[in-house]
Amino acid sequence: MVNKIGLLPYTREDLFGITPETKQITGWEIDKFGIKSLWNKSQGDGVTVAVIDTGCDINHEDIKNNIIDSINFDNPNQKVNDIAGHGTHVSSTIAAENNGTGMVGVAPKTKIIAVKALGDNGNGNLNNIAKAIKWAADRKVDFITMSLGSPYPAQLLESAIDYAASKGCVMFCAAGNSGKNTDIMYPAKYNHTIAIGAINENLDRTDFTCSGDSLDFLAPGYNILGCVPGNKYALMSGTSMSNPFVVGCASLLLSYNRKYKKYKLDTVEDYINVFKQSAKDLQNKEYKGIKKYQGYGILYPVL
Repeated sequence: MVNKIGLLPYTREDLFGITPETKQITGWEIDKFGIKSLWNKSQGDGVTVAVIDTGCDINHEDIKNNIIDSINFDNPNQKVNDIAGHGTHVSSTIAAENNGTGMVGVAPKTKIIAVKALGDNGNGNLNNIAKAIKWAADRKVDFITMSLGSPYPAQLLESAIDYAASKGCVMFCAAGNSGKNTDIMYPAKYNHTIAIGAINENLDRTDFTCSGDSLDFLAPGYNILGCVPGNKYALMSGTSMSNPFVVGCASLLLSYNRKYKKYKLDTVEDYINVFKQSAKDLQNKEYKGIKKYQGYGILYPVL
């Protein structure tokens, strides 16, 4: 059995003109997808997300107030840290505060549990990922997000995902960055997860997004502004980035729905059915309407 799992490849460009004191900048995905217009109805209040990743800079000024807990499965004797920067960026895409400085996430009042299950080099083992999933499910988090993957299935991982689903936890996973001729990665390919691919600023499918019938939606995943350790910021590209954008949209939706009871939101299928209502087809004729390339379409937030 292949026991290794790791970060999906991504690109990173550090930005040196932004600090936690800089007037707040919003990423293109926040503006183009109308996120600000939703915040008077929902900012993700009362929603908790477990980010299973490389850890998180829990002291970053833009996200520290939304980190409510952390745990290190990669090295239980150490505090959660994030040398790679990936987990910090993912967490900020979901829930960086709307505090007027730095940057802002999709759901700026959602709470994050930082779960370090990958090492500082972005690699990890299935045992730690499985433990992290079960631990988060037992904490009764609303969502688990995993921007990691492997081309190989593993019973240990699938069993953990099934367990979390049985506890009512909805899981979102990055589809993978190996291109259109490569199938969706695991765990995104499993039935109890929602698999997310990436589009760019022109709303075109990115060249790096994997393809397959397990793909559920596409979302912004190119040149995404986010936090990295040391009160710094970076642009990153990858399905690792599109995945937490969708988690942020789901957080807005769940928080809103708890007040207004508009939708049934208990399972992965429930979320897929709601987001299908607002999803839009790609315009590229090569991919338009073909599920293996676009899933159910480009995901737009819905309340």
